[in-house]
Amino acid sequence: MTKKYLAMLVFVLLAGCSSAPSKEQVKESMKKLIPVDFQVVDVRAVSQVPGLVEVVIKAGNQPMVIYMDKKAKYVLSGSLMEVDTKKNLTRETVTKYQTK
Repeated sequence: MTKKYLAMLVFVLLAGCSSAPSKEQVKESMKKLIPVDFQVVDVRAVSQVPGLVEVVIKAGNQPMVIYMDKKAKYVLSGSLMEVDTKKNLTRETVTKYQTK
């Protein structure tokens, strides 16, 4: 069941529209999931994964990285890792925004 759900989510993410959602679109979608005040700091396409958008949110000084489809309808939470290099792309983004 979980593998089917994950496969469907990846398909939806890859089939998304061509441009990233605006910070306002992300904020409206995420307000339905996050009950505290937060700021959308950055929204950018993940070049390595077509259809996937990386979103940086800050609640207070704590950055959080999530991934969305380009219509801001689906959210994926967790680490995005590059298999060949074992590079944790999510951790790199969090570290970048912790220093700002």
